Amino acid sequence: MGKLKAPSIDPNVSRYFSRKELIDIINKRFDGSIPKEHNLAEMENEELVALIGDEMYIISYVTETWTREPREASNKKPMSKGRVEPEKPKADDKKDTKTGK
Repeated sequence: MGKLKAPSIDPNVSRYFSRKELIDIINKRFDGSIPKEHNLAEMENEELVALIGDEMYIISYVTETWTREPREASNKKPMSKGRVEPEKPKADDKKDTKTGK
């Protein structure tokens, strides 16, 4: 019996991730020690996607990011619950009634 091979990742996936995110995924894949033959600074985003190699690393990264978002949002300052009134123009900002400027 043949060994199952993971399907390659569509290079268009690179459109949905920043370069930093792709490198974060690669760091996770290689446990922080990327082999020296891979110079990430010189690689195109499509090459980075190919280096990731398995969709499971992308899925893992996205789910970790999603699980962190609620916690990060709860640490932010709460928004006011009241209605936000538009800012009133200052006395200096009055428009000329003749020209509208």
